[in-house]
Amino acid sequence: MKMWVLLEFAIFALLLSGSRLAIAENADQCGSISPNRLVANVGSNHSITCYFCGEGAADMVQWKFGGNLLPSSQYSKVNSSASMVTLLNLDLASREGEKLSCTSEKESYTTLIQTGYPPDVPRDVACVTQELAKIVCSWNQGRDTHIETNYSVCYRSPRDCKKVGTANFVESDFYLFEDLILQISAVNELGTQTSERIRVEENDIVFRPHVPELLRVFKGPSDFQLMVEWNEGGVKYGLDLKMIFQIQVIRTYKMHEVWTGNYSTTLEFTHNRTLQLTWESDMPLQCTSHSVRIRCIGNDSDFLFAGVRAWSDWSPLVTLEGQDTSNHTSGKIYPVDGTVLKAGSSPTFCCIARKGTSIVELSFNRLNGTIIELSDRSQAIRVQNVSQSIESGSNAFCVFSSNDFIGAVIFIGYPPDSPKNLSCETRDLQTLNCTWEPGKLTGLVSHRITIYSLINGSSQNSLPCNEASRNNPYYWCGLPISNSRDIHNISINAINPLGEAQSSIKVDVARVFHPFAPRQLRQEAKTSENITVSWSDEVDYTGTRMLCEMVISDDVVMTSHNYSVSGGPEDAQHTVILNNLRPNTRYSIRARYSSLYFWKWSKWSNVLNVTTKQAAPAVSLNVWRTIKPDRTVTVYWKPLSDTNANGPVLSYNVTWTRVGSVLSRTTETSMTNARIALDQAGYIITVTAKNSAGASPPSVIRIPPQRNEKTFTEKATGVGNGFNVTWPKYQAGSCGYIVQWCNFQSSQLCDLDWRKFPSDSTQAIIKSDAFQPGVRYDIEVHECRDDGDHLLKQQVGYTRELAPSEAPKLNIRETTGESVQIEWKTIPVEKRRGFIEGFKVYYSKLYNDSAAMKPMSPRGRNAVNPLPKIVNSSLARAFKITGLEPGTTYRVALSTYTKGGESPSTPVTVTTPNSPIALILGITLPLVGILALGIILSIFCYRKQEWIKETFYPDIPNPNNSKVLQDGNFLQGVNVCKTLEPKDCTPNEVQVVEEKRIGGAGEKEVEADYKGEVVPDDVSDTESQDQGVLSYNPHRAPPETSGETNPAFEATAPLSPSIYPSEVTYTSIRGPVYHQQGAPMEDGAEVIAKSGYQPQIHGATNQPPGETQNELQELVSQANGYQPQTHRVSWTLDPGDFPPPETESIGSPTSINSQAFLIPEKPLGKDSDFKPKMWSLPFFNSRLSSNSDSNSNNS
Repeated sequence: MKMWVLLEFAIFALLLSGSRLAIAENADQCGSISPNRLVANVGSNHSITCYFCGEGAADMVQWKFGGNLLPSSQYSKVNSSASMVTLLNLDLASREGEKLSCTSEKESYTTLIQTGYPPDVPRDVACVTQELAKIVCSWNQGRDTHIETNYSVCYRSPRDCKKVGTANFVESDFYLFEDLILQISAVNELGTQTSERIRVEENDIVFRPHVPELLRVFKGPSDFQLMVEWNEGGVKYGLDLKMIFQIQVIRTYKMHEVWTGNYSTTLEFTHNRTLQLTWESDMPLQCTSHSVRIRCIGNDSDFLFAGVRAWSDWSPLVTLEGQDTSNHTSGKIYPVDGTVLKAGSSPTFCCIARKGTSIVELSFNRLNGTIIELSDRSQAIRVQNVSQSIESGSNAFCVFSSNDFIGAVIFIGYPPDSPKNLSCETRDLQTLNCTWEPGKLTGLVSHRITIYSLINGSSQNSLPCNEASRNNPYYWCGLPISNSRDIHNISINAINPLGEAQSSIKVDVARVFHPFAPRQLRQEAKTSENITVSWSDEVDYTGTRMLCEMVISDDVVMTSHNYSVSGGPEDAQHTVILNNLRPNTRYSIRARYSSLYFWKWSKWSNVLNVTTKQAAPAVSLNVWRTIKPDRTVTVYWKPLSDTNANGPVLSYNVTWTRVGSVLSRTTETSMTNARIALDQAGYIITVTAKNSAGASPPSVIRIPPQRNEKTFTEKATGVGNGFNVTWPKYQAGSCGYIVQWCNFQSSQLCDLDWRKFPSDSTQAIIKSDAFQPGVRYDIEVHECRDDGDHLLKQQVGYTRELAPSEAPKLNIRETTGESVQIEWKTIPVEKRRGFIEGFKVYYSKLYNDSAAMKPMSPRGRNAVNPLPKIVNSSLARAFKITGLEPGTTYRVALSTYTKGGESPSTPVTVTTPNSPIALILGITLPLVGILALGIILSIFCYRKQEWIKETFYPDIPNPNNSKVLQDGNFLQGVNVCKTLEPKDCTPNEVQVVEEKRIGGAGEKEVEADYKGEVVPDDVSDTESQDQGVLSYNPHRAPPETSGETNPAFEATAPLSPSIYPSEVTYTSIRGPVYHQQGAPMEDGAEVIAKSGYQPQIHGATNQPPGETQNELQELVSQANGYQPQTHRVSWTLDPGDFPPPETESIGSPTSINSQAFLIPEKPLGKDSDFKPKMWSLPFFNSRLSSNSDSNSNNS
């Protein structure tokens, strides 16, 4: 109990002391708000106390936050002079903070409350350098704290730190090849965050240069050239850096980028250079305003800087104003008049309207193009791939809304090509002439042509080549020179309004010396072997060594001689002796010059023609002979060639001397052979050729004494276009061999030729251009001995055998019934064209086919080339063909053949005689066959006469004998009669359709009494008034009266009640075709369809065939029983007064089940005057009358 009392006392003491402390504190804070500034986290809860000085002020307090009155539920009274408000879940305030105020009647106090976040850890450090001397590292601050946050950066040690305040970057010195270590701390009133130590390597550093300083933008020399100037700023970097500048051109009105290009350079850190770039626009710059900006990027190698390179920021835009912004009073068109454009380009033409007007039309040369709206006053058209204009140019024009227009003439061509094949030379050692080819023509004329100039590199002097610019296509230019040993650097420059081109060459004057041709080449003297010629120079070549080439040619060969010539003054004479020439030869001589370094040959001099003098023939003649049995010797020799004759041969001397005698005889001839009659002794013959200068060395041939030399003729072996000839060697002392050949001729003369061979030869291939295939040649081989030439061998042959050109002449010697004997004659030798090896006999049987005889093979087939009989003997002249047929015509042909082929054949026709027995059999056997065939046919007809009669000539049935009409037991009450068997069916009703009389006076009615009643007309048809109806009921005959006339045809006889009633109705119809002139045509026919007999109606009418035929078929289908068929045959009808109709009869009345016609009673004959008529009413009337009479008589 005491404890509780003590505890209560202690609590009371504490409360009393707290109250006193609060009163004391309240007295100290009078007139304030606590805290007087609050920085709090977003979403936190805070209490703020306001201390008033007056007692009881807390009872009348109001709290406002951010200008808004707070509800009283959020604040409470601490005591009489203090009030406390609680702010729950604070929102994000503005960066300056929100004011919280407490207000009583006499006092008001305010505090500032800021909300925010504690800092995030700095991250994503990025370091950038602009001049490789300083480096700026920045980082990502994270989310915005909305309160002041300060940063500090420490480098390698905590003592090496740097405060940067609220900035998120730090600048420090940059050291190449050294890493940077950073640790960044972020501090604000809500917290502190420190990053890890960050290592920044050089590869992570970005080099972003300074923004280039763009100085100016202006128009260049051409309306299409935009010039851009900027300061490279090399001093800023302190190094000679490689830099790429990127220039961007923008059309200002629409800010449309039209071009971006790069410019590479190396900066100079010692001073700032001004760089310049020229941009070629596709349209004149006056068309619209253009703006330019520039940026740069480093381009050094990784060795200097291994980090990342980035573009600098763009510089501010600099604008070149266009004409579309000016206040001009007239329209403008660009390019201006006279502008030159490049062919193949896609130029843009623009038009600028003055203020207050617009552009209606803009075109160039009437070509389609793309319209471009540049601004509100400027419009352009782009034409793709323009072609070269004509010399007078192409037109561009523009039409304005004010109905005025403006135009310009534009010239389109090509820039000059680089001069091609540039070459320089000197001809007189005083002027260096350069020539070239211009390449592709520019298509520009007048003052727009290409201007050429020559530049000598050693002096840099430019020499205009006016002649080259005016003369096309030969382009040249001359440069004066003073020393023939100088070296010059020559350039040819070509320029026109579209561009410029140049070609250069290095020229050594001594090596491009091209002298003129020798002048006035002439003859000074000549002999049979020498000619002296002379010439002079075109210009002064004193002191210059030249090479002179002199060409000497005749009709056979051409030779060249080179001479070294020292130049002299103009017209100085040079002389040369040409040796080792042939006598009596016409030579053509010409000369030309070249420098010793051989640049080019000069042109040829004039041609000098000189003939050397004659000389005696230089060689002896090639001589041969032939000896006839009567010792007539013909001496042959081959003419000397022009080379060996040394002049025209005037004659030949032939001298012969008998062996052992000193006497000789000589004959002179101009021919190439001579005939001499000698005796049996041996002779020596010499032959010489003589011209105006002398005689040739003699040719000697020995004629041996006469002796009998017999040899066998062999076949020569042809090889290609010659012969392979071999011979034996008989004597060791032989002086050689001679092979002689001659083509075979029917006459005694032939083209004799020969060749001589040394004594060690035993074989030779004889070839000659005169050899021809298919020609026979006789060949002889002679051996040269001391006393003359002796025959060793004779041959005959062909270089190549051909087929004979002629067939042997064929004759028929004898014919029998089974054989033919033929014979023939040989063909001439010149027609054989080869060695005959045999003969071929062709024969074949012929037959007559349209009067054309054709060969037949033994098997009966056509054979153009049947297999022949071969006679393997060249000597055969006859052959017997056996195994033939008597009385047969054969075609026989004969040909001969060689190794070269078969000759043509000449056919003959031969007929073998007939055999008598065969003739008799040929006549008798056909007669016996015909007789036997007649007998067999007669027997067959006799045995089958009934069948033949029934088949081809059947009996015609008589309707009066029909059992159908006579049968009295015909079933009663049957409305339909089947007509398969006429004997079982009696017609109940017959209706006859009658043709109406033409022009008649009304209808005819035929009535039949049946129990005193008249059958009325059928009034169902509208045309019944045009028809007459006759009805009758035939009597039913009892079975015992079957042999009598059928009472069904008795129209007037009374009918028994026990008989089935039958009725015949006659109906008159109008004929479908025939009518009298003037009478009206009636339409159609009315048919009363009832059971019983109904004739069919068929005939040609003018009605539509479908309608009539359908009506008739319908009526016929409704009727049963006997129905006549339609056949266009003639039968006899009842004569009447009706005119003959145009159509045939409607048909014969016949049963539909019968194949026989119902023939009228009166037969037709040749003398019958009946004509075919349609079935008519009178015919039936007559039939009824006749039947009635017949029945009356029978009864």
